[in-house]
Amino acid sequence: MYRFSKERRAFILFLCLFLLSALIITVDYHGQGFFGLVEDVGMTIFKPINRVIYQTVNHLIQYFHVFVEIENIRKENEQLRSENQIIAQENAIAKEKLAAYDRLIKMVQFKEYYSYDMIGAQVIGREPSNWFHSVIIDRGSTDQVEIDMGVATYNGLVGKVIRSEQNTSQVLLLLDQGCSVGAMVQRSREIGVIKGGTEGIYCYLDYIAHDADIQINDIVITSGMGSSVPKGIRIGRVVAIKKEKHDLFQRILVKPEVDFNKLEEVFVVKRPD
Repeated sequence: MYRFSKERRAFILFLCLFLLSALIITVDYHGQGFFGLVEDVGMTIFKPINRVIYQTVNHLIQYFHVFVEIENIRKENEQLRSENQIIAQENAIAKEKLAAYDRLIKMVQFKEYYSYDMIGAQVIGREPSNWFHSVIIDRGSTDQVEIDMGVATYNGLVGKVIRSEQNTSQVLLLLDQGCSVGAMVQRSREIGVIKGGTEGIYCYLDYIAHDADIQINDIVITSGMGSSVPKGIRIGRVVAIKKEKHDLFQRILVKPEVDFNKLEEVFVVKRPD
């Protein structure tokens, strides 16, 4: 077998290295070399794809950030809504306590103003068959509530007791046609009888003489005559007067001071012995 001499093998190795060096120098591309050329070609081919991928990833990242922000806002809104509900409940309770305190103060002042013995009571119901004309209170015969006793609030007369059971009583309102109480015009001292009207809003002051001195806005109070309702409790105000020549009495319309739709606390007023 033919064998190369050491000198020939060295020459061939030198020649190969020379050719390789020449090849590398020949393919040099603006100082970048072969691998730089490959890189530039790759960048030219994949640049549009990279741009699409970058934009897509960027949009996904932005969407994710927006989603996270929306979720945080939703949680904050739920927390604020819950806190607002708690605050609204606390405000409602505080307003109710303040209103109850205000009514209590006025009731105490009312009781102190009159020298009559009074029994405090709560309105606990209304007669279903006669909604606007009678109420049920939580005091009865065990509390010394008796039939025909007057019932009032700090605004004025409510009506009178028509039934007294052990722990509850029924109060006929002044608006009912069956309710009648002795009354007096505070300014002129004219005496008559206050009765419920058919309208369910006003009362009538009857048995006032045709020539009696009655004026619009006159205050009407209880006279203390003809019933167990004591004297001096405010009833209402004169809003209309009708006089006919042939009538013996005037027709006087009275608007009660009490709002009968908002009755809560009342007093049963005992007549002095």
